[in-house]
Amino acid sequence: MDFLQAPPRGIIFDLGDVLFKWSANTTTTISPRKLREILATPVWNSYERGKITRDVCYELSSNQFSIPVSTIAEAFAQARKSLEPDQKIVSFLHELRKYPAIQVYAMSNVGKEDFEELATNIDWLLFDRVFTSAAAGMRKPELGFYNHVLDELCLNGSQVVFVDDKEENVNAARQLGIRGYVFGESTIHILNEMFDSPVSKGWRYIFQNAKQCNSITISGVTFADNFAKLLIMDSLQDRTLMDLSWGSKETWNFFAGKAVLIPGGIFPDDLDTTCLALTVLRPSSTKTISSLLNTMAEYVNDDGTFQTYFDRNRKRVDPIVSANILACFYYYNRGHEFERTLQLVRSMLLDRSYVRGTRYYTSPDCCLGFIGRLLRSSSDSHLHMTLGPLLKRSPGFTHLAV
Repeated sequence: MDFLQAPPRGIIFDLGDVLFKWSANTTTTISPRKLREILATPVWNSYERGKITRDVCYELSSNQFSIPVSTIAEAFAQARKSLEPDQKIVSFLHELRKYPAIQVYAMSNVGKEDFEELATNIDWLLFDRVFTSAAAGMRKPELGFYNHVLDELCLNGSQVVFVDDKEENVNAARQLGIRGYVFGESTIHILNEMFDSPVSKGWRYIFQNAKQCNSITISGVTFADNFAKLLIMDSLQDRTLMDLSWGSKETWNFFAGKAVLIPGGIFPDDLDTTCLALTVLRPSSTKTISSLLNTMAEYVNDDGTFQTYFDRNRKRVDPIVSANILACFYYYNRGHEFERTLQLVRSMLLDRSYVRGTRYYTSPDCCLGFIGRLLRSSSDSHLHMTLGPLLKRSPGFTHLAV
């Protein structure tokens, strides 16, 4: 679902020629072109990897280009003095710092001594962390450097944006799934749109409230429910957003804690929440999965509906709950065992009874959304031939992702 793509959790900026502007023009005999040639040599690359000191780098460069060491040292000293932060970038970074869910990093090919001098030129509190080639022993565009940074950040490539002035560095980042941008006049505008869209703002709220997402009734009662948390994890495909794991559970309850909305605070576990947990958290034990599916299969009625609760005395049925349970069986390749349940869902689409809602799912768009989720649970051809065409003809279908 591309329209739900999350904004990045981290953004990585290059330093030279992105955050900092500088000039290769000096008062020495070294031309700007020659200065950049020196920067592109294996000798300079070794300095940036932290393999040699700056003094040794200057000496080796002197031998290679037949230029006095003192002249090289003076030229680069003047180049460092010309460094000035790009105020547009600095202003943008200040804006990003307002959002604690977004982490800001720097990643630069820079030698140890140069970085130590550079550190006095900017407020490094703008960054959550700075990665240098000298400290890592690797430089861009080596993939190892990018992997090192991702490992340190505990993020995958799709969660990161990378901005650099060199196309080869950006292309390397893209190989790891990182969203890379070659720095130019429109870059800040692109990034602003990325972070300020309505979808991004929604994600930002989720990030900032990760593991604390509770439900609130229309009367203002706040409570924690497993179903909503599991549904967020399922819809957004990000298990880090909620603090849920299968653990030692056998079945699941709608309420994550005390059933505050129920007199006496006692509420039975239900098949709807359990099925959602089975597909989202996916227990590692196949024995657990098989046993639980077998148990739930005992709760199907002759008409194809499933009992909602693991309580024989609490007889409640709901066709969308049954569709959700069927989705779990299809997910684990056992959907074919419940043809009557599939036909029950088909009948809902044919007679459009979903427009009135159901016992637990009161709106038609909610009903269609969960039927769409049933289709996404499996590539089974019979499932798709039975429901797919009818769902596509349903009013409001165009607003749903199937």
